[in-house]
Amino acid sequence: MQIKKNHKLLKKMTPLFFLAPSIILLVAVILYPVLKVFQYSFVENIMHDGNYKYVGFENYIAVLTDERLLKMVGFTLLFTTVSVILHIVIGVLFAVLLNQKINPKVLAFFRIIYIMPWLFTAAVVGVIWQLLLNPQGFVNAVIGQFIGENVIIDWLGNPTLAIIAIIIINAWRGYPTCMISFLAGLQNIPESIYEAASMDGASTLRQFFSMTLPSLKTVIVSVGVLDAIWTVNLFPLIWLTTGGGPFGSTETLATFIYRLSFVEFEFGYASALAVIGFILSMIGVVFYSKVQKNLD
Repeated sequence: MQIKKNHKLLKKMTPLFFLAPSIILLVAVILYPVLKVFQYSFVENIMHDGNYKYVGFENYIAVLTDERLLKMVGFTLLFTTVSVILHIVIGVLFAVLLNQKINPKVLAFFRIIYIMPWLFTAAVVGVIWQLLLNPQGFVNAVIGQFIGENVIIDWLGNPTLAIIAIIIINAWRGYPTCMISFLAGLQNIPESIYEAASMDGASTLRQFFSMTLPSLKTVIVSVGVLDAIWTVNLFPLIWLTTGGGPFGSTETLATFIYRLSFVEFEFGYASALAVIGFILSMIGVVFYSKVQKNLD
């Protein structure tokens, strides 16, 4: 009897043995750092002399009353909203083009071209665009050829131009993710629907707005919410391209936390901001889950 009980217990515990490495890794890599950041958000002098001084909610008050916060939040909202819209619009457009019945070799060529921005790391993208947008770079050279005179525009040194530039760069870097999802959605739409619409005299434009977009609604909403979460937390591309400048014009939550931690060494302050960012991200995840549930 005891042997049978032990066998049943072992059988029940077997799945946990397989899950144990993942659980341990999850705790070590995610849960423990999150808890430490939460602890650090209530202290100061973390790195200065090694003696923690608990200051309660002073770091949170300092964050919420920091005059830089409003500017940073404003840019983050603008950057996220415009980036997501561009990702969706460009992604849908290119997905529709790639879904056409054309020569397979031509189609394969354009698939490689359209997905190419996705193949580069953020570091490579940052270097490429810094070279392109350099005052003596390719973009200014092309503009100069069109207007017939030498052009020197500091795209990444002017606050307004830097905002426009970083949005364009992120749109170019991020649209392939949306495009692939939309292409998968398009390939699930029966061709017979379009054939019937063509026989009824519906134009290509009418089919797109009356059939294609409504069929992609679920995918667009899901991808849009996920893309918004990713864009809000975007760090490498902005840091390697503008560094949050000039004059903080392209500063986001992620770059600001990094600057506070590893440039200004205000770890307590940075931890408080990171906790606030973590809470906002969790709200975004919950919102995404509810959207998915409603769509299902």
